[in-house]
Amino acid sequence: MLNGINHITISVSDINTSFIFYKDVLGFKPVMKSDFSAYLLLSGIWIALQEEKNIDHQNFSYSHIAFNVDKVNFEDIKNKLFNAKVIEWKNNDTEGESFYFLDPSGNKFEIHYSNLETRIEDGKKNWKNVKWFI
Repeated sequence: MLNGINHITISVSDINTSFIFYKDVLGFKPVMKSDFSAYLLLSGIWIALQEEKNIDHQNFSYSHIAFNVDKVNFEDIKNKLFNAKVIEWKNNDTEGESFYFLDPSGNKFEIHYSNLETRIEDGKKNWKNVKWFI
């Protein structure tokens, strides 16, 4: 039986550029870096970066990883991402504040403040043709 997330592996086009981005821009804690991979931590979650040349993330779907952000820090982090010249890949159209961005290798991410409870509350008020189980 599954009991949680062990780690998240993210394909990157350049390990050195990506390591700096995840460490210095996003604030992940470095654990290990090699010539082709790196391990970092974010609130106890193990994030593995794996270099793969010639990857094309632009044609992937809505798949992405959302990082939780406190409301008071949202704009500061968003500005830090803008200053790092990230590409915004989607406009927010959901409850709560979100900023959707690509990392230097084109992986899709989101910073978001809200939580599942407020999303459910909003959904129960506004979404049609949904079967709720809670």
